[in-house]
Order: sequence, then structure tokens, then C-alpha cells
Amino acid sequence: MNPPLFWETNPLPVMAVAIGTLIMITRLPGVIAPEKFRAEVIKFPRSVMWGRVLLAVVAIWAGVVMYGAATDEWAWARPVVLVGVPVAYGLAIRFADQFLALRGAAALMLLVANLMVKAADRNEHPLRLVVTVLAYLWVVAAIWMAGAPHHFRDLIQFFMANERRCRAMCTAGVIVGAALVLLGAFVY
Repeated sequence: MNPPLFWETNPLPVMAVAIGTLIMITRLPGVIAPEKFRAEVIKFPRSVMWGRVLLAVVAIWAGVVMYGAATDEWAWARPVVLVGVPVAYGLAIRFADQFLALRGAAALMLLVANLMVKAADRNEHPLRLVVTVLAYLWVVAAIWMAGAPHHFRDLIQFFMANERRCRAMCTAGVIVGAALVLLGAFVY
């Protein structure tokens, strides 16, 4: 039997680097070309394409999790999951298409926050709370995004009102992402 891999015994460094890199990659265009970035971010909440893509990712991820959780006495639920997830995806696309991109992003944030908390729980370092707090902030933001997407759209429009605000917010995001990468690479 092979010994467990590093990220299986201590997933926090990998999670911190991955999340930090993702945050930096998604914010760098706003630092480099804020005008184009602003235009795309302002269109995002009502984007049909991004809504369908994000919701498909969430549906597949949630379906895999539910299918894997259906063991022993719940094995009968596996066919229900295989049929129910695509049906739920189709119904969401058909009947809940308003702000679908924001709602898909919110669901994805909840799934990723779950991974972040699980990774932080397996580590004893006191700075693991940075990842835990970020995960819980994402949960609050995701609940707000799903429950009141028009408020979140207005918040996006406020932060993307001009080139200066856009660059400032994206620079802050790059700094947070870089801090997570540094924590994951050198501290955890």
C-alpha cells in the first residue's frame, strides 16, 4: 500500500495556493485593463452563458457528491441522483433564469467554501483561521447573492463605477490572493 500523498494528509497548503491563484487570476485583468474588465463584470449578473456554465459545474459537482454519499442503506438513491440532477439543472435553466450567473457563482462559492473549511479543519496551524474566515465570508456572500441578486448587482455596479474603483478593488483582490499563496507555500 502506498503512503498517502502530501495533499491528502495536509490539504490546507494546496487549498490556500489554489484559491489564492484563482483569486489573483480573476482579478489581474481588472488591474491590467480595468475598462474592459468593468464592462464584462457589469454584464456578468445577467449573463445567460455564464449562468448555464456555472450551474452545470455546480450540478455535476453536487451530483458526484450526492452519488458518492448514497452508500449502504441509501444505495437506492443513486438512480434518483442520476436522473434528478439533470432534471433539476434543466428546470433551473428553464424557470429560474433571472440572475442565473450570480446564483450559479453563489452555489459554486458554497461548494468551494466547504472544501476550504474541511482543509482548514485538518490543520493545527493558528493561521488556518485565515482560510476559515474567508470561507465563511464566502458563505455569507453566497447567501446574499442567491437571496438578493439585485442587491449584489448594485454592489458590483458601485465597485465598478469607474476605472479607478475597479483597479482598486482588483488590486485588493490580487493582494488577498497573493497572501493566500504565500500562506500556502511558506506557512502551512
